[in-house]
Amino acid sequence: MNKSFIWLSLVLLIVLLISACGGATPTEEPPVEAVETEPAEEAPPPEVQEGPFRVAVVMPSAINDLAFSQSMYDALVAIENEMGAENFEFDFSENLFVVDDAAAALRDYASQGYNLVIAHGSQYGGSLQEIAPDFPDTSFAWGTTVDTFTDQGINNVYAYEARSEQGGYVNGVIAASLSESGVLGVVGPIETGDAKLYVEGYVAGAAATVADIDTNVNYIGSFSDVALASAAAETHVQAGADQLTGTAQMVIGAIGVAKENGVLWYGTQSSQTSLAPDIVVANQVYDWTVVLDEMIDNVKAGTMGGEAFALTLANGGLLMEYNPDFDLPADVKSLADETVQGLIDGSIVVGEAPPPTAEAEDVTFGMILVGPKNDHGWSQAHHDGGLYLEETLPGSRMIVFELLNPADKPEATLEGVVDDMVADGATLIFTTSDEFEEDTVGVAEKYPDVVFINISGDDVLTGEAPSNLGNIMGRMEDMKAIAGCAAALQTDTGKIGYLGPLINNETRRLASSAYLGARYCYENYRGMNPDDLEFTVTWIGFWFNIPGVTLDPTEVTNSFIDNGVDVVLSGIDTTEGIDVTGQRAAQGTMAWSVPYDFEGACESAPEICLGVPYFNWGPAYLETATDVGNGTWTQSWDWNPPNWADLTDNAKTAVGWVNGSGMPGDNQATLDEFIASLASADVNVWSGPIFLQDGSEYITEGSAASDDQIWYLPQLLLGMIGPSD
Repeated sequence: MNKSFIWLSLVLLIVLLISACGGATPTEEPPVEAVETEPAEEAPPPEVQEGPFRVAVVMPSAINDLAFSQSMYDALVAIENEMGAENFEFDFSENLFVVDDAAAALRDYASQGYNLVIAHGSQYGGSLQEIAPDFPDTSFAWGTTVDTFTDQGINNVYAYEARSEQGGYVNGVIAASLSESGVLGVVGPIETGDAKLYVEGYVAGAAATVADIDTNVNYIGSFSDVALASAAAETHVQAGADQLTGTAQMVIGAIGVAKENGVLWYGTQSSQTSLAPDIVVANQVYDWTVVLDEMIDNVKAGTMGGEAFALTLANGGLLMEYNPDFDLPADVKSLADETVQGLIDGSIVVGEAPPPTAEAEDVTFGMILVGPKNDHGWSQAHHDGGLYLEETLPGSRMIVFELLNPADKPEATLEGVVDDMVADGATLIFTTSDEFEEDTVGVAEKYPDVVFINISGDDVLTGEAPSNLGNIMGRMEDMKAIAGCAAALQTDTGKIGYLGPLINNETRRLASSAYLGARYCYENYRGMNPDDLEFTVTWIGFWFNIPGVTLDPTEVTNSFIDNGVDVVLSGIDTTEGIDVTGQRAAQGTMAWSVPYDFEGACESAPEICLGVPYFNWGPAYLETATDVGNGTWTQSWDWNPPNWADLTDNAKTAVGWVNGSGMPGDNQATLDEFIASLASADVNVWSGPIFLQDGSEYITEGSAASDDQIWYLPQLLLGMIGPSD
């Protein structure tokens, strides 16, 4: 262990549980021993290495997470103890769930001449594909996966995985045998990789032991959210579960709940007995030394990569550890031992793991943006969603075309861009603007074997879309209502300005949602007459400023403030609203802003930012690409709602709200109350009576607007200032 490693192990004391682990699910049972996926080219006899064999590892969570990262860290410590510090040293970087940071660390380690650089997390695969060819004299490994990239001509990458369904099966057998209630609970992270395999194995083992056992599985959508894991465990306990299990870093929360309620627990990845020795029954422990030893020997012999390895019960990479302080009945222990032996000799085959389906194809997807990918608004939110897809789905690759609009690239057409993307291998293309809606229908008809997703469109809903075209939109209306409420709570002048783009159904309903939220909070929390609230909408003519074509949003924002507006809400793709308001506030004008679209939009002027409603496209993009890769995609029109349990959980929510530091504490508490009332459905701002701008009744008293009435809002609402068309 080198000096850097020793220093880090002394300093890094705090466990930062950041989501990670998992990987590509294999589609055929791997053999017990390492499998060469494609023969690597024979390397010349290696020179005798001087000094220790050097390994570096990049991990997504902490080295003491009692889960995925710790299992690798413990293995490297064991190898160092076995080989001796004079023959082996390793360095590590922990808590690097952000893929860009991990990629920088991987590249840095490779440049320092480490013999083996390990990317311990399936989200690092895309980065490794780019980095490994730049360092042909360095061996790399990543997992959990079986993809070594040899089919792409890369011969210095190893792959590894854990057949965790095996230990999961054993734990399921024990849990079903010990259960008195007949109810088991499983707290899962995200349904992928070794986490998914473990859960499937546990369910199968329990069912094979007690046919009518009730095993409830809850995937919380996060590898790191301890609070969500705790809540899921509480739900299981309330449903009668007397045995619990789970996988990934967040399970410490669930283990705490199990301990408080005297419910038995079953661990995986690393030993979790120390957390609750009174209730932990058994653990499946990963021993990565089994694969690391062979990788090291191969590298020393000159084989740089090209093999995939698997931890199994048979090769000792998976170990069943029984808690010596728990009095496991002898007959149950005997049954568990028999189960382990059956899994080793093949007389027991775990359920559907791996599933007998064709291996999912790698997905190359196109991302067509109307603006720049770094606009801190609409286009960047989509680009970040594409990056999330790349980071989360092994084998995926994004092709980006930005600034497809008549001002920036008048010579470019959607069809021409799509032609190039299809030629580059795209089988899925996201067209991320209603400006592209009509042309997307045309290219979908031209390329029937490519899946197209038009964002914010409704061609599926109206029946105009060909079968290979779908629509996705986030239900931003709820977040706009929160934005309007924040503005109404903060305004001193009673004047709110809304910076609108062009006029269509989408922009009318979003501006109107903000207005309804503002009216509700102005009346119900401030006790003011909502008819006295001045809410002005100015449309600039496009999604962002085009000099000489649109109104200048900088000038519009200044005009708002000059005329007494003290809260500016943005509905455009870019950040002029908050930028200008921040400048005016710095000059002494009391004014605040609510930007739009992008989670980090407050960053340019945080001191006057009341919060930001943002789109989070990653989960929907991931689901779509996964289905395309599996060949299971079907056409749909999706208006995806927020995750009210946590509006900032970007593994789950389609739209979110980030509180702004410009909102005073008392107003923030009131806003939180309003958000909670929306989440519980106690408040629906789209409840009647609601009148259109021309005075006609749109929603009658005692009724609530339907989805169609909201989606196809024909005018602004009565009381709003500004044109409807």
